Amino acid sequence: MPIRYGDKNPDMEGLVKRYEQSISEGRPAYYDVDELEDLSDYYLTNGKSQESGAVIELGLRLHPNNSILLLRRATLYVEIGEYQHALHILDRLPEKGDTDVVLLRAEIYLHVNRKREGLGLLKNLMQEDMSDKVQLCLDIVSIFSEMDWYDMAIEYLLDTLKDFDNSLELLEELAWCHEQKKSYEKAIHVYERMLDIDPYKAETWFNLGQAWFNLEDYNKAVDAYDYSLTINPDDLLARMQKAHALFQGNRYMEAAKAYQEYMEEDEVSDYLLVFLGESYEKAGLFDEAMKHYAEAYRLNVENSDACTGMAICLMEKKEYQQSMSWFDKALKINDEDPEIWVYIAELLLMMDMRDEAYVSYLRSLTLKKDQPDVLAAMGNISFDNEDYEKALGLYLVASSIDPDVPGLNLFFALTYARLGMNDVSAEYLAKAIVSDPNAERLYNEILSEDNTGTIDPVKPTNHA
Repeated sequence: MPIRYGDKNPDMEGLVKRYEQSISEGRPAYYDVDELEDLSDYYLTNGKSQESGAVIELGLRLHPNNSILLLRRATLYVEIGEYQHALHILDRLPEKGDTDVVLLRAEIYLHVNRKREGLGLLKNLMQEDMSDKVQLCLDIVSIFSEMDWYDMAIEYLLDTLKDFDNSLELLEELAWCHEQKKSYEKAIHVYERMLDIDPYKAETWFNLGQAWFNLEDYNKAVDAYDYSLTINPDDLLARMQKAHALFQGNRYMEAAKAYQEYMEEDEVSDYLLVFLGESYEKAGLFDEAMKHYAEAYRLNVENSDACTGMAICLMEKKEYQQSMSWFDKALKINDEDPEIWVYIAELLLMMDMRDEAYVSYLRSLTLKKDQPDVLAAMGNISFDNEDYEKALGLYLVASSIDPDVPGLNLFFALTYARLGMNDVSAEYLAKAIVSDPNAERLYNEILSEDNTGTIDPVKPTNHA
């Protein structure tokens, strides 16, 4: 059950210090009920339920049978799943109709398969004429959210919003529940509604940016982060998310600038330098990228992404031996990263080492099975080795995972042609031409009698 904090103790730090000092010195001290509530809240919100329980036990020694402290003890029992102990305490309380008591009892019922009774209690509470129905709704929604009952939480929120349509608290909770269900379009609609009420709340703009980011509309995400930063320029998290959105939106030079601006405001770290290096790498500025990857590696020699980034840049510069040495460093740090093995396979193909590349792809598959692009790349190697049956098998497995792997229809067309199944080959070639007008030209070039060309490897997953 959500704890109602009320007014925070203005000297919380001093209260905690006084309490912990008295405990460490083993000397008794007196605290009033409000102070004990504050101490219990402090430890519970910091994930220290045992310490919170100790405060309550001390409180009940100082104030025997105090209803507020007994309710706190029951709340702690619920936190650790001791529901029957909690019910036993609630049954002893004289204030059985108190809102907090009913809320906790309802929560317990929902946990112990007395759902109908629990929901009935909550429904009755909401139907009562109360002064703070918004807070009551938020408390009930918190219970539902902890149980992942987001549909029910949304139902309560929408019903309460009929009477309190301008409540930013209710709307914020509604947007959050939609996000938990991955209904980002609905969350965006709620955030826009909130901005109609208060367009100067930076947090709402930031959350709107996050929702657009999750929908992979990175340009709109950037716009939302910009509005958030206009209101609160010191929000480093918004700065970071804006940089990420620029990168994901293929705006690499803008992303590099955003990462650099972030590092001017915060401590430079190896992982930030990797982000910056990746931005330059994707922009094709490999020497600039390598400077940042090298600096990241200098700060942290256990950063495998820095090593992989260096290797990729060197591979693009056709400095294959140096590239392999950096891949070796990455493997010494983490040889169970399937992506590294894919990149090594691509490097080996560039060095015309097909069999070794096939083994590297296979190693990646043992670490992560569902990689249709890797299966297609292995099929291409088998095709180039004139093992068409094996190539077809690999393409079929790749297609069963993701039929939209780039180039897959062309690969099928070529393989069926080599196997003499020209009708099937023509069907796949027609599909390939729809997505790539160059497919017919490539098909004819590869199959021409005087051309024993190979199929280009499928590009591995991006390093970003």
